[in-house]
Amino acid sequence: MTGSDPVREHRIRLADGRRLVCAEYGRPEDPPTLYLHGFLGSRLEPRIAGNLPLRILAPDRPGYGASDPMPVHSLARFGEDMGVLLDALGIAEVAVVGVSAGGPYALAAAAVLSNRVRCLTLVAAVANKKTLKRGGGAARLLPLARRHGRLALGLAPLILRNLRRHGLDVWVVRLMLARERAYFRPEIDTHRLEELILMSLREGTRRGIAGAAADLENLTRKWDVHPHQVRCPALVLHGDRDRVVPVAHALWYAQRLHDARLEIVRDAGHISLAVNEAIRIAEFIVRGA
Repeated sequence: MTGSDPVREHRIRLADGRRLVCAEYGRPEDPPTLYLHGFLGSRLEPRIAGNLPLRILAPDRPGYGASDPMPVHSLARFGEDMGVLLDALGIAEVAVVGVSAGGPYALAAAAVLSNRVRCLTLVAAVANKKTLKRGGGAARLLPLARRHGRLALGLAPLILRNLRRHGLDVWVVRLMLARERAYFRPEIDTHRLEELILMSLREGTRRGIAGAAADLENLTRKWDVHPHQVRCPALVLHGDRDRVVPVAHALWYAQRLHDARLEIVRDAGHISLAVNEAIRIAEFIVRGA
């Protein structure tokens, strides 16, 4: 796995003047796939999967990287923004993939775009606020952070700048991967993986923590979209060793989506799942179900 660079970048102005920036990977003739990154990620995140037979469209979610934050937090409005993106690129139909905290945004895109979405893939995806509170794992800290973390959010930009200045963010990434090293396939270059994750994290937070703050608001309140609105086939993929977003989140989606296939992968964690199963996800998208 070497990580492919974007073949082009798209900068779109939305109706309210916000800037939406999207990286594109792969060949124009491959199946168009909308990829929605995780917490503290960016449009560079798909690089961790290497080269896939997909035309991947990876926007910076609102407040991350080069994309402007939303004035009002709304998953449904994010889905509408994705429709504007597809229109601007002349794309009629896509597959949608959401990873971790990008899962609810992928759900929103599939719900709002309706027949324009061929299939939906949720990879270690965060579920609703009740599951966040009851499901355990590190994700349970998100509601607490929203309720009690105003001071931490205020200090976060200063902390991030100092981590980056002294190169300590490298150790943050290594800590993220430490518990999962045994789960990666032998051919995965984990040192290169560290580099790619670090690049994505630095890009996602280079203008501050507006994206993270938006996630805290969007993911820990009642959503304005629902799984019942999604009519396309869905693959719900989750690792049985995920200590960040436990399996309870996958069960929540599988029980509510109209046409869902639930696959719990043995000996897979949170990050290792997305890396190890990249080809499996691409196969599902190419086949469309």
